[in-house]
Amino acid sequence: MFDLNADDGSVRKKPYKSPIPDKPVPVRQVAGNSLDSNKMLRLHHRLLDIATREIDRQAPNRREQAIDEDMYDSIQWTEEDAQTLKERGQIPLVFNVTATTIDWVVGSEKRARTDFKVLPRRKEDGKPAQRKSELLKYLSDVNRDPFEVSRAFEDAAKVGIGWMEDGYQGDDEGEPIYSRYESWRNMLWDSTAIRLDLEDARYIFRSKWVDIDVACAIFPKRKALLRRSVDDADNFTMTDAYGDEVMDQHEAESQGRGDSGHVSDHVTGYRRQRLRIFEMWFKMPVTVNKLKGGMFSGEIYDEFSPGHEDSVKAEEAEVVSKPMMRMYVALFTTAGLLWLSPSPYRHNRFPFTPIWNKRRGRDGMPYGMVRNIRDIQIDINKRASKALHILSSSKIIMDEGAVADVDDLVEEAARPDAVIVKKKGYELKIDSDRELSQYHLELMSRDIQMVQQVGGVTDENLGRTTNAVSGKAIEARQSQGALATAGLFDNHRLASQIRGEKKLSIMEQFMTEEKKFRITNSRGAPEYVTVNDGMPENDIVRTKADYVITEEDWRASVRQAQVSELMELIGQLAPVAPQVALVSLDLVVESMDIPQRDELVKRIRQVTGMTDPDADENDPEQIARAQVSAAQQKMQMETAMAELRKLIADAAKSEAQAKELMARISNVNMQTQKTAVEAAGAVAAIPVVADVADHMLHEAGYQSRTEQEETLAAVAQQAAAEQEQAQQQPAQPAAPAPEANPQAPPGLGQ
Repeated sequence: MFDLNADDGSVRKKPYKSPIPDKPVPVRQVAGNSLDSNKMLRLHHRLLDIATREIDRQAPNRREQAIDEDMYDSIQWTEEDAQTLKERGQIPLVFNVTATTIDWVVGSEKRARTDFKVLPRRKEDGKPAQRKSELLKYLSDVNRDPFEVSRAFEDAAKVGIGWMEDGYQGDDEGEPIYSRYESWRNMLWDSTAIRLDLEDARYIFRSKWVDIDVACAIFPKRKALLRRSVDDADNFTMTDAYGDEVMDQHEAESQGRGDSGHVSDHVTGYRRQRLRIFEMWFKMPVTVNKLKGGMFSGEIYDEFSPGHEDSVKAEEAEVVSKPMMRMYVALFTTAGLLWLSPSPYRHNRFPFTPIWNKRRGRDGMPYGMVRNIRDIQIDINKRASKALHILSSSKIIMDEGAVADVDDLVEEAARPDAVIVKKKGYELKIDSDRELSQYHLELMSRDIQMVQQVGGVTDENLGRTTNAVSGKAIEARQSQGALATAGLFDNHRLASQIRGEKKLSIMEQFMTEEKKFRITNSRGAPEYVTVNDGMPENDIVRTKADYVITEEDWRASVRQAQVSELMELIGQLAPVAPQVALVSLDLVVESMDIPQRDELVKRIRQVTGMTDPDADENDPEQIARAQVSAAQQKMQMETAMAELRKLIADAAKSEAQAKELMARISNVNMQTQKTAVEAAGAVAAIPVVADVADHMLHEAGYQSRTEQEETLAAVAQQAAAEQEQAQQQPAQPAAPAPEANPQAPPGLGQ
C-alpha cells in the first residue's frame, strides 16, 4: 500500500500493482519543493488510486443513500412515473409518511441531548478535571456543538451515517478548537473496517470543491499545480473523473449542469474556476517515541508538553521507541500533492467521527431508517394516485359507430354533467367501476400502518389517539417505539463518547496558555473561570482525565415511567416510614426532567442533611458543608446535654423539697398524735369536758371521719333512689299547644 522510511520520511514502494502507471507523468517541478520528487509522485498516485477505488466501491450504496434522502425531501416519483401522471391530467401527489417518522427520531435527539463530565485519573486531580469539564462546555457553546451534532444525527437517521469533525485551527480563527458538521456526500472511508469507531481503518478522506483564488491563497507555492488541476476537468460537460454523482451533485448544480440538463449561458464570458482537493488521513507503520508508565502512558511523546516533561523528570514514565501505526495527513489534487505531514494531534486518531445507524451485513455499507420503508412509501403514493384516477375516470363500452367523434365522447364523459348522444340502435355503456378505488385506499391505509411497524415510531410516540386507553398500555407501546430506535441513539452516544475523548486530548495538548472564559449554570447565571493561571488546581495540561457521558436523556419515556414508579413507591412508604420517604426525596427529584432540577435537589439535601453520592470527597464545597453540618450537630448535642443537666438538677431539687415536705408532714402527724393523746387523757380525767368539746367542734364546722363517711353514704343512696324512680316512671305525652282565644285582641295568644 504505502509506507514511510522511519529515518528520512521517504516513501518506499511495496509489492502492490496500481492501475496508474508507476512512471510519473511529466510535472513542472518547483525548485526545492520535496513534494515534486519521484517518491512523492508515487505516493500521490497511490493515494489517488485508493480514493478512486473507494469511490467505485461505495458508489452503488451512495446512490441508494441519495434516493433515501430524496424520499425524506418529498422527491418520491421518478421522472417517468411523474410524466405519466401529468399526461393523464394528474398531479404527482406525495403523502410523505416517512418524513413524520424521521422527524420524530430527529426531534427526540434535539429535545433531550446528552450531557458529559470529565473525571480525574488520580484522586488529587479533581479540581483540574472540573476546570477541563467547564472549558469543554464553554467550547461546546461557542462552537454551537449541539446544533452541529443534530445535523450529523439527522444524516444518520436518513441515510445511515453522519459525520462530525473536531480539530485545532489556531488562535487566528477565534477559539483554537473547533467542532463542525461535515456532509456525508463528501466523506469516504476504508470500507474494510469493521469497528464503529473506525480505529481499524487505514484511511478516511474528504473531497471538497474550492475556488482557484482561495486555493492559491492557502498554497501560494503550488499555484502552477492548482491551475493545472482546474484544467484537468472539462468544466463544460462534467466536473472530473475522480468523483461520483452523489459527491458532485451540488457542484454540478452550481455550474448549471444539474438534472434538468440546462447549461446556463455565460453572457459575460466569465467561468467560475474551481478544483477538487482531497484531504486524506491515513496510517502508516513507523517507529516513534512513546511514553511508557505514568498517567500519559501510551501517548506519542511531545517534548513541548509540560505534563510529559514532568512525568519524565519525576521518573514516572520513560521514553521508548516503538513501531506503531502513525497517522498522517495529505492534501492533494488530481495533479499532485499540496501538503504531507504527520498528524498534529497527539491522540493519533482520525479527526472525523461517524454516527452510524445501520450497516449492511454483506459489505458493511450504511443505510438509514428510510431504506426499510422506502418501498412502502412509494406504494402509498401509487395507491392514492390509482384511487384518484379511478374516481375521476370512466370506462366506455360501445359499438363501433355509436358516436360521430370518439374524442368528443371521451371529453364529454369526463364531465360530471355529461350529455352524450349516441346513434339509435348502437350500444353505448359507461362503466365507472368506482368500487375498485375503495380497495386501493384500504391498501394505502395498511401501508401507512406498516410504515409505523417497520419504522418503529407508533401513534403513541407521536401523541395521537389510539385504541390504547390505559396509561400502562400507552407507556408499553411508547417503550416499543423507543426500543425500535434504540440502536441509532446508542450509536449516537458512542460517537459522543469518542468525540469527547478526542476534544479532551486536543484541549490538553494545545490550550497551554492562561485563558479566562465565562460559562452559565443551570439557571443561566454567569460564572467566570480561569485556567492555566499558575495555580495547581487550574492547570489543565499537566494532568490526564477521562471523558464520560453522564446521562441518557434520549430515553425520555423510560425515564418518565421510572419516575412514576418511584413516586408510587414513595407514596406507599410515606404513611408507614416517613423518614425513609424524606431521605429518598432528593433521588426521586434528581431522576425527573424538570427545570432547575440540580438546584432543587441541592436545597432538598440541605434540608434533609443528605449528601450527593457522586460528589468528590475532596471537593472544598463538600468539605465545608460537612464541617458546617458537624458543627451544627455538635451544637445540637451540647444544647441537648445542657437541657438534660438542667432537668437532672431540677429533679434533684424537687426530690429534696419532697423529702422536706414529708418530714414536715411527719412532724405535724406526730404533734397531732401527741395533742390527741393529751386530749384523750384530759377527757378521761374529767368526762364532763367531752360533751362541751364536741359541741364546740360541731359549731365550728368540724366533722369527724365517721361523720364524713356517713354523709357520703347517704348522698349516694339518695342518688340511686332518684335514678331508679326516673327509670320506672312512663314518658308523659307532650302538652298540646294552647288554643287561640277568639275574644282576645289581634296579636295576643298567637
